Amino acid sequence: MPKTMMLVFSKPISAESEAAYNDWYSNKHLPDLTRVPGLVSATRYKLDKSVEPMPGITGDPRGYLAVYEIEGETPSDLERFAQTLRQALADGVADISPHLDMVDISASFAIPITDRLTPQK
Repeated sequence: MPKTMMLVFSKPISAESEAAYNDWYSNKHLPDLTRVPGLVSATRYKLDKSVEPMPGITGDPRGYLAVYEIEGETPSDLERFAQTLRQALADGVADISPHLDMVDISASFAIPITDRLTPQK
C-alpha cells in the first residue's frame, strides 16, 4: 500500500518575494522538515497552469504544491504526526518564512484507499 501523503498548496506573499519564498522553501524548509520524525520524503512542484487537464477543469490558483510522504495510516497516526510537526515549528526545528502567504494556504492529509496501480504491459 502506498504511504500517506500530506499535500500543501501555497504561494508567496507577492511576485517580488517569489525568489525568496522559493529559496526558503526548497533550501531551508524542506531540509528542516526531513528531520521531523515520521516524514519519509518531501518534494515541491510548481503548478503549470498553461494546460487545461480536462475541459472546464482548472488548476489550483496558488501555484505551488509540496507533497510530503509520511508514516501512518489512521487518523490517530496523522494527529501524532501533526502534533510532532507543530512542535517542530514551535521549537524552531522548522520555521515559516515571512514570504509564505499564510492567508492563502491549504494542507490536507491523503490516506491511500487503493494499491498503487501502474500501466499493464
